[in-house]
Amino acid sequence: MCLHSRGKCIPKMLALLLALMAVIAVLPSPGSAQKPVKKLAKQDILDLLVGDVSSDDVAQLAQKSGISFQVTASVEKDIRGAGGTDNLIRVLKSLAPSAPAPPANNPRTAPSASPPVLMIEANPGESQVYIDDEPMGSTGRQGHLKLTRLAAGDHQVRISLSGYQDYEQTITLTGGQVTTVAATLQRPAAPLQPERTQTVEPPPANTGQPGYLGVQALPKQPPGAHGVVISVATPGSPAEQAGLKPYDTILGVNGRQVNSLQDVHDALAGRQVGDVVQVTWYNGSTNVTRPVRLISAAALAQAPTPATTQPATPPTLTNMPHNGMVSFRVAHDHGRSGQDYCVGVMSIGNGMIIYKADNGVHNFEIPLNSVKEVRRNTVYLVGYGAFHIHTKRGSNFNFAAINAQNQPQPPDAILTAIDAAMGN
Repeated sequence: MCLHSRGKCIPKMLALLLALMAVIAVLPSPGSAQKPVKKLAKQDILDLLVGDVSSDDVAQLAQKSGISFQVTASVEKDIRGAGGTDNLIRVLKSLAPSAPAPPANNPRTAPSASPPVLMIEANPGESQVYIDDEPMGSTGRQGHLKLTRLAAGDHQVRISLSGYQDYEQTITLTGGQVTTVAATLQRPAAPLQPERTQTVEPPPANTGQPGYLGVQALPKQPPGAHGVVISVATPGSPAEQAGLKPYDTILGVNGRQVNSLQDVHDALAGRQVGDVVQVTWYNGSTNVTRPVRLISAAALAQAPTPATTQPATPPTLTNMPHNGMVSFRVAHDHGRSGQDYCVGVMSIGNGMIIYKADNGVHNFEIPLNSVKEVRRNTVYLVGYGAFHIHTKRGSNFNFAAINAQNQPQPPDAILTAIDAAMGN
């Protein structure tokens, strides 16, 4: 190696002497007045090593002069790349000045509150969790579910599992805090039997013939429906005389919960003509429990038969418009617990759910392939028989089925129509 100056090659040893002299120049001479010694910078160390000064000599110079830099990982890499040894690195690290401490009175911005956390602990596990009637997921086998994307404030929690009563609780979430909802779901209790009254006629003599109620169920039950939604209450049958009508939902027979027409048959097993059973059903606005006297199959066969076995047209169904779409009168809730809404027509078919308000306030289209869930509400506006349409993008629409007089009606026909249009 050689350095060039005016075309002449300076020997390697001379380069070494020049580097040493550059360092010695910054050291105080003997007998002279003590002056502050300039500490070696990182570049000084690199220049010495590149100038073929040995690492041991550089270490000695550093011990005499001190250094003005921190030996970080990147600095250590540069020094080793220039030929620095482990001993030199140890010396430099021992001489490195301490990292400057932050100012004592340095104001710090208070961190913003983190989102609230909701922990669900449900027994049994694999239960469905709804927040404000919107599905949020299901608990695992151990019954745990953690939700971290909810806004602070009040929320309605509902935990549901087939065969169990829904658990409901109102909670208040606070940013940065963890709220836990622990729920043990209960099997539905048998409803209280009404007191016997003297107005009920005594049953006729036991004939030994099985008794019949006279109802038919919808072939396809609406999604999320509890109980058995009926399509026909045979005219003149005990069911019709008691007040049951198409799209009512039978919830129990003699205190026994039913979820299918087979459950109804099982609850009536052993009952004979003339026996009185207690039937509980939901009529779209309230639960009704009434005594019903069973009749024979022969008497039921003599009752007038509906012209079709298809469900009777409910009050909410309008004339079938063109293009194969079926329409219903509905009220669209604007989010103030039924105090603010618009009334219009919901049309279903051709891959769409279309809502048009009479006053033009809200008109929108929901593609059926974007629908995640259509379900009758069990908390919000349940007294109106409300139902919601939840999309895959997170939008939620609440509606209530109504008739021509704007009175609430059971939404089962609408749920069935949407379910059919989705190909289920």
